[in-house]
Amino acid sequence: MAAKSQSKSSSGKSTRSNASTGKDVKGKKKVTVEEDDPDDETAVLAFKVLSEDQTKKLLTLEVEDIQKELCDIFKLKNYSTDLQEASTLDYYTGAVWWGKEQGLNPQQLSGLFTVVYNLFDNVKEQHMNKVDNLKEFKAVMMGIEPEYPDVKSAGLDFFSVAQAKAIAQYIHTSLFQHYNLYQFMFTHTQAEEIIGTDLSIEVAKPSTLPFPPPLHEGVRDDMYASFIATPPPTPPPAEGAEDTKSDQEKPKEGEPTVPDIDAFNDLTVDDVREVIESVAKEMLGGLQNDLAAKLREKENNIIQRINKIHKVAE
Repeated sequence: MAAKSQSKSSSGKSTRSNASTGKDVKGKKKVTVEEDDPDDETAVLAFKVLSEDQTKKLLTLEVEDIQKELCDIFKLKNYSTDLQEASTLDYYTGAVWWGKEQGLNPQQLSGLFTVVYNLFDNVKEQHMNKVDNLKEFKAVMMGIEPEYPDVKSAGLDFFSVAQAKAIAQYIHTSLFQHYNLYQFMFTHTQAEEIIGTDLSIEVAKPSTLPFPPPLHEGVRDDMYASFIATPPPTPPPAEGAEDTKSDQEKPKEGEPTVPDIDAFNDLTVDDVREVIESVAKEMLGGLQNDLAAKLREKENNIIQRINKIHKVAE
């Protein structure tokens, strides 16, 4: 990843560094350091990490598309499972979106991202403590609309004082306020959890075997045995049993033959009516008497209540 935005030479003087992009062995984007000429006053921090075309494209995208674009630029492919890559992508996306909301032009947005990238890299790769990283940030912000002509710009002279104050406030709330949390995350290995799922699949039986019918066609055993299953064949009767049955059906000698008489053939409609009325009187007579007795008892109770009301009224 990127080295610090400023490096010290052998003479003790701080010089600005140009960053050229490449790829490390993991396929992630890497920024290498190239020493600038200390006397070169035209060197700026814009378009060091993000090129001009990339910055202009990011200014036209929404936040979801910005995240996808930064993911492709910095090769953060495992952000859905790797906490460090997820936090890196989240911080970069937030910085670009904040710069877009502030109305920064491509040069200013690229310069802001260079500052954010270097400060975040100091935590992530260099494991720099908070005090030293604050000194780095202070050195980068020097020279913005200086009050004295001998103060040289650190490469962000295209910002105004108001914009510099807003950037300082944003970096304070987004990075330095959570500095210990970032330090802990980038200095500890994330625990790996392997989640597996056992899937049982039932395959169809061979075509040579009978397959059971669908469940929605199932019926109870008693219903199946009574109405669906083929009944067992009736066993043939024995010869001796048939002779015994025929002998029983034959009338014995000397017994009178009883003719088949239908008793209902001689009944008329009046006879049937009389039978029904007699049966009804016999069955419902007692019920009618009981009902009449209950009605009389209830009537007597009502009359007694009325008499009491009249007495009270008098």
